[in-house]
Amino acid sequence: MLWKRNWPVLIFLLLTIDALPFSSALADQLELFGLLEKMEASYEHVGDYTALFRRRERIDGEWRPEEITILKFQRPFKVYMRWLSGPSDGREAIYVEGANKNKVVIHEPRGLSRFFTFLLDPGGWRILEDSRFPFTEIGIGRLIERIGRDARRAWAKKELRLMDRGRTKVMGREVREIEGVLPREQKAGYGSYRMVVGIDEEHGLPIQASIYDWDNVIIGEYSYRDLQLNPGLREADFDPSNPGYQFARWHISLADGE
Repeated sequence: MLWKRNWPVLIFLLLTIDALPFSSALADQLELFGLLEKMEASYEHVGDYTALFRRRERIDGEWRPEEITILKFQRPFKVYMRWLSGPSDGREAIYVEGANKNKVVIHEPRGLSRFFTFLLDPGGWRILEDSRFPFTEIGIGRLIERIGRDARRAWAKKELRLMDRGRTKVMGREVREIEGVLPREQKAGYGSYRMVVGIDEEHGLPIQASIYDWDNVIIGEYSYRDLQLNPGLREADFDPSNPGYQFARWHISLADGE
Protein backbone atom coordinates (compact mmCIF):
# COMPACT_ATOMS: atom_id res chain seq x y z
CA MET A 1 0.00 0.00 0.00
CA LEU A 2 1.14 3.55 -0.75
CA TRP A 3 0.97 4.64 2.87
CA LYS A 4 3.15 1.74 4.03
CA ARG A 5 5.73 2.22 1.28
CA ASN A 6 6.03 5.90 2.13
CA TRP A 7 5.94 5.77 5.91
CA PRO A 8 9.27 7.65 6.29
CA VAL A 9 7.87 10.50 4.24
CA LEU A 10 4.62 10.39 6.22
CA ILE A 11 6.46 10.69 9.52
CA PHE A 12 8.43 13.64 8.19
CA LEU A 13 5.25 15.31 6.98
CA LEU A 14 3.64 14.89 10.39
CA LEU A 15 6.64 16.55 12.00
CA THR A 16 6.58 19.46 9.56
CA ILE A 17 2.84 19.90 9.02
CA ASP A 18 3.07 23.46 10.35
CA ALA A 19 5.15 24.36 7.29
CA LEU A 20 2.46 23.30 4.82
CA PRO A 21 -0.11 25.73 3.45
CA PHE A 22 -3.32 25.46 5.46
CA SER A 23 -5.27 24.45 2.33
CA SER A 24 -2.95 21.54 1.56
CA ALA A 25 -4.20 18.21 2.85
CA LEU A 26 -1.59 15.84 4.18
CA ALA A 27 -2.74 13.11 1.82
CA ASP A 28 -2.34 15.44 -1.17
CA GLN A 29 1.21 16.35 -0.23
CA LEU A 30 2.04 12.69 0.32
CA GLU A 31 0.66 11.84 -3.12
CA LEU A 32 2.75 14.56 -4.80
CA PHE A 33 5.90 13.27 -3.12
CA GLY A 34 4.84 9.79 -4.18
CA LEU A 35 4.83 10.95 -7.81
CA LEU A 36 8.45 12.07 -7.43
CA GLU A 37 9.35 8.66 -6.05
CA LYS A 38 7.44 7.03 -8.91
CA MET A 39 9.47 9.00 -11.47
CA GLU A 40 12.71 7.81 -9.93
CA ALA A 41 11.50 4.22 -9.62
CA SER A 42 10.18 4.19 -13.18
CA TYR A 43 13.44 5.48 -14.57
CA GLU A 44 15.34 2.68 -12.85
CA HIS A 45 13.72 0.30 -15.35
CA VAL A 46 14.84 2.35 -18.37
CA GLY A 47 18.06 1.23 -20.03
CA ASP A 48 17.67 3.32 -23.16
CA TYR A 49 15.08 5.33 -25.04
CA THR A 50 14.39 7.36 -28.15
CA ALA A 51 12.25 10.48 -28.49
CA LEU A 52 11.65 13.67 -30.39
CA PHE A 53 13.10 16.25 -28.01
CA ARG A 54 11.72 19.78 -28.19
CA ARG A 55 13.65 22.64 -26.60
CA ARG A 56 12.85 26.35 -26.46
CA GLU A 57 15.01 28.55 -24.24
CA ARG A 58 15.53 32.17 -23.31
CA ILE A 59 19.26 33.01 -23.30
CA ASP A 60 20.58 36.47 -22.38
CA GLY A 61 16.99 37.70 -22.22
CA GLU A 62 16.02 36.59 -25.72
CA TRP A 63 14.14 33.55 -26.93
CA ARG A 64 16.19 31.29 -29.14
CA PRO A 65 14.45 29.51 -32.03
CA GLU A 66 12.67 26.34 -31.07
CA GLU A 67 14.67 23.19 -31.71
CA ILE A 68 13.37 19.69 -32.40
CA THR A 69 15.87 16.86 -32.39
CA ILE A 70 15.91 13.12 -32.72
CA LEU A 71 17.27 11.95 -29.37
CA LYS A 72 18.77 8.56 -28.59
CA PHE A 73 19.87 7.88 -25.03
CA GLN A 74 21.48 4.89 -23.34
CA ARG A 75 22.56 4.57 -19.73
CA PRO A 76 24.82 5.32 -18.03
CA PHE A 77 25.29 8.30 -20.35
CA LYS A 78 25.37 8.02 -24.12
CA VAL A 79 23.60 10.59 -26.29
CA TYR A 80 23.01 10.94 -30.01
CA MET A 81 21.11 13.96 -31.40
CA ARG A 82 20.15 15.08 -34.87
CA TRP A 83 18.51 18.46 -35.34
CA LEU A 84 15.32 18.49 -37.44
CA SER A 85 14.44 22.18 -37.23
CA GLY A 86 15.82 25.60 -36.37
CA PRO A 87 19.12 27.23 -37.40
CA SER A 88 21.00 24.00 -36.62
CA ASP A 89 18.87 21.83 -38.91
CA GLY A 90 20.97 18.84 -39.96
CA ARG A 91 23.52 19.07 -37.14
CA GLU A 92 24.50 15.82 -35.46
CA ALA A 93 26.06 15.35 -32.05
CA ILE A 94 27.28 12.41 -29.98
CA TYR A 95 28.44 12.34 -26.39
CA VAL A 96 29.63 9.14 -24.73
CA GLU A 97 30.83 9.53 -21.17
CA GLY A 98 34.47 8.46 -20.97
CA ALA A 99 35.01 8.34 -24.74
CA ASN A 100 36.31 10.85 -27.30
CA LYS A 101 38.28 12.61 -24.57
CA ASN A 102 34.96 13.26 -22.81
CA LYS A 103 34.04 15.72 -25.53
CA VAL A 104 30.94 16.21 -27.66
CA VAL A 105 31.44 15.04 -31.23
CA ILE A 106 29.62 17.45 -33.57
CA HIS A 107 29.12 17.68 -37.31
CA GLU A 108 27.68 20.74 -39.04
CA PRO A 109 26.08 20.15 -42.45
CA ARG A 110 26.92 23.48 -44.12
CA GLY A 111 29.90 25.50 -45.31
CA LEU A 112 33.48 24.42 -44.84
CA SER A 113 32.53 22.90 -41.49
CA ARG A 114 30.81 20.02 -43.25
CA PHE A 115 34.23 18.59 -44.15
CA PHE A 116 35.20 18.23 -40.47
CA THR A 117 33.98 16.70 -37.23
CA PHE A 118 34.53 18.89 -34.18
CA LEU A 119 35.21 17.79 -30.60
CA LEU A 120 33.88 20.34 -28.10
CA ASP A 121 33.86 20.68 -24.32
CA PRO A 122 30.35 19.61 -23.15
CA GLY A 123 30.13 22.63 -20.84
CA GLY A 124 32.16 25.08 -22.94
CA TRP A 125 31.02 28.39 -24.35
CA ARG A 126 30.35 26.93 -27.80
CA ILE A 127 27.71 24.67 -26.28
CA LEU A 128 26.33 27.22 -23.83
CA GLU A 129 25.85 29.95 -26.41
CA ASP A 130 22.99 27.82 -27.77
CA SER A 131 21.81 26.11 -24.58
CA ARG A 132 21.15 26.93 -20.93
CA PHE A 133 22.68 23.64 -19.82
CA PRO A 134 25.83 21.67 -20.59
CA PHE A 135 25.48 18.74 -22.97
CA THR A 136 25.94 16.42 -20.00
CA GLU A 137 22.58 17.64 -18.60
CA ILE A 138 20.51 16.37 -21.53
CA GLY A 139 17.86 13.75 -20.99
CA ILE A 140 15.00 12.58 -18.81
CA GLY A 141 17.30 11.14 -16.16
CA ARG A 142 19.04 14.45 -15.59
CA LEU A 143 15.65 16.19 -15.37
CA ILE A 144 14.51 13.74 -12.70
CA GLU A 145 17.77 14.23 -10.78
CA ARG A 146 17.37 18.01 -10.88
CA ILE A 147 13.78 17.83 -9.66
CA GLY A 148 14.62 15.39 -6.87
CA ARG A 149 17.69 17.30 -5.69
CA ASP A 150 15.90 20.63 -5.37
CA ALA A 151 12.64 19.18 -4.03
CA ARG A 152 14.20 17.17 -1.23
CA ARG A 153 16.55 19.93 -0.15
CA ALA A 154 13.75 22.51 -0.15
CA TRP A 155 11.35 20.20 1.69
CA ALA A 156 13.86 19.57 4.44
CA LYS A 157 14.28 23.33 4.84
CA LYS A 158 10.50 23.94 4.69
CA GLU A 159 10.97 26.02 1.55
CA LEU A 160 8.95 23.99 -0.95
CA ARG A 161 5.37 24.45 -2.09
CA LEU A 162 3.86 21.71 -4.24
CA MET A 163 0.67 22.24 -6.24
CA ASP A 164 -1.41 19.81 -8.23
CA ARG A 165 -2.38 21.34 -11.57
CA GLY A 166 -4.54 18.39 -12.48
CA ARG A 167 -4.73 16.01 -15.38
CA THR A 168 -4.50 17.02 -19.01
CA LYS A 169 -3.36 15.75 -22.40
CA VAL A 170 0.09 16.61 -23.72
CA MET A 171 1.04 15.43 -27.22
CA GLY A 172 -1.83 12.95 -27.05
CA ARG A 173 -0.66 11.49 -23.73
CA GLU A 174 -2.50 11.50 -20.40
CA VAL A 175 -0.40 13.68 -18.11
CA ARG A 176 -0.50 14.80 -14.47
CA GLU A 177 0.89 18.32 -14.02
CA ILE A 178 2.73 19.23 -10.82
CA GLU A 179 4.13 22.65 -9.93
CA GLY A 180 6.95 23.14 -7.47
CA VAL A 181 7.70 26.59 -6.08
CA LEU A 182 11.02 27.38 -4.39
CA PRO A 183 12.41 30.51 -2.69
CA ARG A 184 12.41 33.51 -5.01
CA GLU A 185 16.07 34.21 -4.33
CA GLN A 186 18.89 33.00 -6.52
CA LYS A 187 21.27 32.97 -3.55
CA ALA A 188 19.19 30.15 -2.03
CA GLY A 189 21.07 27.88 -4.39
CA TYR A 190 18.25 26.17 -6.29
CA GLY A 191 18.17 25.64 -10.04
CA SER A 192 15.12 27.84 -10.59
CA TYR A 193 12.29 29.68 -8.85
CA ARG A 194 9.56 27.33 -10.01
CA MET A 195 8.99 24.45 -12.39
CA VAL A 196 5.90 22.90 -13.92
CA VAL A 197 6.33 19.23 -14.80
CA GLY A 198 4.03 16.99 -16.82
CA ILE A 199 4.28 13.35 -15.73
CA ASP A 200 3.05 10.69 -18.14
CA GLU A 201 0.45 8.70 -16.23
CA GLU A 202 1.21 5.43 -18.03
CA HIS A 203 4.94 5.11 -17.41
CA GLY A 204 5.43 7.68 -14.64
CA LEU A 205 8.16 9.69 -16.40
CA PRO A 206 8.26 13.46 -17.00
CA ILE A 207 7.64 14.26 -20.67
CA GLN A 208 7.26 18.03 -20.33
CA ALA A 209 8.81 20.75 -18.16
CA SER A 210 8.65 24.54 -17.98
CA ILE A 211 11.24 26.42 -15.91
CA TYR A 212 10.90 29.95 -14.46
CA ASP A 213 13.67 32.21 -13.15
CA TRP A 214 13.68 34.26 -9.95
CA ASP A 215 11.81 37.09 -11.69
CA ASN A 216 9.08 34.54 -12.44
CA VAL A 217 9.89 34.72 -16.16
CA ILE A 218 9.76 31.51 -18.15
CA ILE A 219 13.24 30.64 -19.41
CA GLY A 220 12.89 27.14 -20.79
CA GLU A 221 10.34 24.74 -22.25
CA TYR A 222 11.19 21.08 -22.85
CA SER A 223 9.22 18.07 -24.01
CA TYR A 224 9.73 14.47 -25.11
CA ARG A 225 7.36 13.24 -27.83
CA ASP A 226 7.00 9.72 -29.22
CA LEU A 227 8.99 8.36 -26.30
CA GLN A 228 10.04 4.75 -26.88
CA LEU A 229 11.41 2.99 -23.81
CA ASN A 230 14.02 0.24 -23.96
CA PRO A 231 14.15 -0.12 -27.77
CA GLY A 232 17.46 -1.98 -27.54
CA LEU A 233 19.91 0.61 -28.86
CA ARG A 234 23.35 -0.64 -29.89
CA GLU A 235 26.91 0.61 -29.81
CA ALA A 236 26.55 1.73 -33.43
CA ASP A 237 23.85 4.21 -32.40
CA PHE A 238 26.53 6.19 -30.54
CA ASP A 239 29.40 5.67 -32.97
CA PRO A 240 30.33 8.57 -35.31
CA SER A 241 31.44 6.01 -37.89
CA ASN A 242 27.87 4.72 -38.21
CA PRO A 243 27.19 4.77 -41.98
CA GLY A 244 23.75 6.21 -41.32
CA TYR A 245 25.33 9.34 -39.83
CA GLN A 246 27.14 12.19 -41.57
CA PHE A 247 30.17 12.73 -39.31
CA ALA A 248 33.25 13.66 -41.34
CA ARG A 249 36.46 11.65 -41.24
CA TRP A 250 38.71 14.58 -40.28
CA HIS A 251 38.51 15.61 -36.63
CA ILE A 252 39.34 18.96 -35.03
CA SER A 253 39.47 19.21 -31.22
CA LEU A 254 38.70 22.68 -29.88
CA ALA A 255 39.54 23.64 -26.30
CA ASP A 256 37.17 25.94 -24.46
CA GLY A 257 39.61 28.87 -24.62
CA GLU A 258 40.09 28.69 -28.37
